[in-house]
Amino acid sequence: MSDDRPEIDGFTAAVENPSHRKIKRGRESIDGEDSISSLPDAILQHIFSQIPTKYAVRTSALSKRWRHVWSETPFLDIDCYRYEPDSVYETLSRYSSPKITSFNLSISTEANQIDRFIDFAVSRDTEKLSLEFRHSHAVPYLFPEIFFTSRSLKQLSVEYSGTIDKIPGHVTVSWTSLKTLSLRGCDLSDEACAKILSGSPLLECLTLFVDKLELLDLSECLMLKRLDVQSWEQTLKIVAPRISFLRLTHSDESRCELLDVSSLTEANVDIYCSRRLGFLYDDFGDPETGLADSLQVLILEALDKLQNVEKLTLCGAFCLQILSLAVLCGVPFPMFKVEALTLETAIYPSIIPGVAKLIQNSPRLKTIKFETVDCKMLEETRLTNYLYWKGLETRQCWEPKDVDGPSLSEPKLMTSVMKFLLKTSRNEWYKDGSYTFSLNKNSELSFVTHFTQDCLFP
Repeated sequence: MSDDRPEIDGFTAAVENPSHRKIKRGRESIDGEDSISSLPDAILQHIFSQIPTKYAVRTSALSKRWRHVWSETPFLDIDCYRYEPDSVYETLSRYSSPKITSFNLSISTEANQIDRFIDFAVSRDTEKLSLEFRHSHAVPYLFPEIFFTSRSLKQLSVEYSGTIDKIPGHVTVSWTSLKTLSLRGCDLSDEACAKILSGSPLLECLTLFVDKLELLDLSECLMLKRLDVQSWEQTLKIVAPRISFLRLTHSDESRCELLDVSSLTEANVDIYCSRRLGFLYDDFGDPETGLADSLQVLILEALDKLQNVEKLTLCGAFCLQILSLAVLCGVPFPMFKVEALTLETAIYPSIIPGVAKLIQNSPRLKTIKFETVDCKMLEETRLTNYLYWKGLETRQCWEPKDVDGPSLSEPKLMTSVMKFLLKTSRNEWYKDGSYTFSLNKNSELSFVTHFTQDCLFP
């Protein structure tokens, strides 16, 4: 057997006398090779880029033609959770490509080879690196200095349920080619975040699903255009004067203060009902707790900073229910310049006043789209309790006469949407899908549906 043959360990495959092996798959060429084997290496490597590396490695058992194809493939997708990291790294010692285009690594932080894998990725000038750490709560992992000095990285994704709260003081982050950064599930301190941002001058897209971060100041990120932020239990202040797109996700127990998003043209907002509130929180309508009132303030403050966006998406019935309460209680509502509004929600009577007010306060609105989804929402009894304390009769609140808005430049849009909502909310078995109302340049209204289930629309 040849010395460079892959080992038998579940991740790789053995080679049994490959030079005398004939492959009988597909049409055979005159040399005894199948049509796939006759393809150029570049095409085979592209095929390998679509599958986990363990399968690509096993092709080395097919014939001499396949022996080294995988080792020159600039795409690696490795899961060390199911295989021994030592064995996987031993196989990678035969990897010969000087540069890696994309490297996906899934590994437990209990493994002792993480530094070696990161060093391997950095030394091969990896352009796109994805790291998924498992069991990271049990065993914290500190990134090596070399991780912060990769000048070849263009895309970096880290999914890590641990803490990135300290970058050694003598370490300078130097991700000078980085354009896309995603940090998910980790604790990120303000100091570490500032270091990362200052060392990523070309950053265009930033995704942060983090905790402990209190200030996200992106004023010096001159190239940043897209921001996706999710926070949980703390108040996060955001300064992002240059971004044009924002996706904001947080629970009713946290708060995001948008201090400067003056260049924003598109926003996606999901303020969701937390597990603590859920369907069972009996104090929601109690005036002594003030919970319902504070939620109205929370959501309206967020929307107030989004008045100038052209495209707005609101996710979840919970958000629309809270807006409905604000409407019924006479809370001041911001005006919007939005032209395209998307609502991802289940359709119930309790969302209708909120939707009507959004349309009423959006005089430039040309398109409204409903994406019907299953989502957590407040039980009607919680809303009833609150409205009772406010002296309002819930049955009358959801009636059509209470949701008609004032005259609009295009009243037919409001009228059509209200008819649709009132009809649909009375039928539990409406068809899931998307429903789009649009006005063209001639103010003609169109209605387009796209269904995702086979049930009949009533």
